[in-house]
Amino acid sequence: MPQADIQPLREILHAACKRYLTVRPHGFELQPDAPLRATLEARILSLGAARTLYQQRQPRCRSLDGITPLDEPNRRCADCRLRAQCTAQLRLDLFVDAQPFRLLLAYTSAKNALLYDTRLRQRGLAIEDPLHRLTVIHRGTWGEVRFRLVGNGEP
Repeated sequence: MPQADIQPLREILHAACKRYLTVRPHGFELQPDAPLRATLEARILSLGAARTLYQQRQPRCRSLDGITPLDEPNRRCADCRLRAQCTAQLRLDLFVDAQPFRLLLAYTSAKNALLYDTRLRQRGLAIEDPLHRLTVIHRGTWGEVRFRLVGNGEP
């Protein structure tokens, strides 16, 4: 999809009610009561930095740009005394089954996404252009997300 055509999709996505896509050890959770899906086909609209402060496994503070918290736009993450306890993440805004979702990745999954983006760029593709297959690999207590192009082979 050409870059000029993706901008209207981004605007719709940012105006739409965001749904968070959750990665579980056995697959993606799209809806709380729906069965997990080990593989998804998605169009990635954007990626960027994010930070989340978790307390007792629940998000207590979140920044979708790694600079400003969502709940306090006049505050800066760099000045927060709890910043060392935050989890650095990679934010992916994507469409799955014609619905907008936000996926926050940390550690190995974030590294996989960044390496995948690099391989795409080396082939002259932007991450927004092709359709992607996201797969969860079971790692015991967590799931690792891996990325592939749909129909075009591995980048």
